[in-house]
Amino acid sequence: MINECAMMQQINTNKKKTYYMTSKDDGWMAEQAETEKRVERYLAAFKELAVQDPDGFASLAPELLKRSVWDWRKTDPVFYDKLTMWLDKECLWTPFSDIMPKNVRVNSKQKVKPIDKTSLPEQYSEIIDRFEEKFSGDYHRWNAAKRDQFIILGMLALEGKNGVRQGKLVHYLGMNKLGPGGIEGSNAIRAAKIALSRQEKGLTLKLFDDAKGNGSERLHAFADSNLADYVARFVLSHEASILLPAIAFAE
Repeated sequence: MINECAMMQQINTNKKKTYYMTSKDDGWMAEQAETEKRVERYLAAFKELAVQDPDGFASLAPELLKRSVWDWRKTDPVFYDKLTMWLDKECLWTPFSDIMPKNVRVNSKQKVKPIDKTSLPEQYSEIIDRFEEKFSGDYHRWNAAKRDQFIILGMLALEGKNGVRQGKLVHYLGMNKLGPGGIEGSNAIRAAKIALSRQEKGLTLKLFDDAKGNGSERLHAFADSNLADYVARFVLSHEASILLPAIAFAE
């Protein structure tokens, strides 16, 4: 009986080895290898075309991307809208991988109830209290600096530790006059983050992680994903959530 068990284990082990594969397996592996080689060659061809005829490639590439996305995602209006925004402007500062579909964090059509602070850890409850006081009153009467702070807080909270590229923040603050990630936009973001970080005073938590990178691709993010979720719920339940760009909700 022991010998029979040992023989069966050996047979199962052998099946995992390449020489035990069937002709069907060999055919599938050959097809996969051919597909990978074709993709490699196609990418090289596109790269060469882009070098030889950049204007022509730039005019054809958007349509190719849209058709590819349609074949892949079919009816996915959220991703299609993100792709359209990316092709229009965001491609200048956002890698394509950043707009690829991820798990949904927040749906813009959801009605978000005010956060129940009694269920939060004391540090989180306190900073939400401070944000409620800071962003109280009629948002229509806020000055530009306060609106910028709310928009930046909301956009960063919705992305959590994934972060938002500086070029995207600058674009949605309406400061593209000096170019994506220019001095005006960079200074506005820095000032807003400093003002928001003052709400940390006396607490042991940290609101924002250190920014990484340079220029329009500089990445700004929350330091704590749990805090980001709580702040996102606060922002989305606020009347001023209408100030956030619609694309900020899409995942």
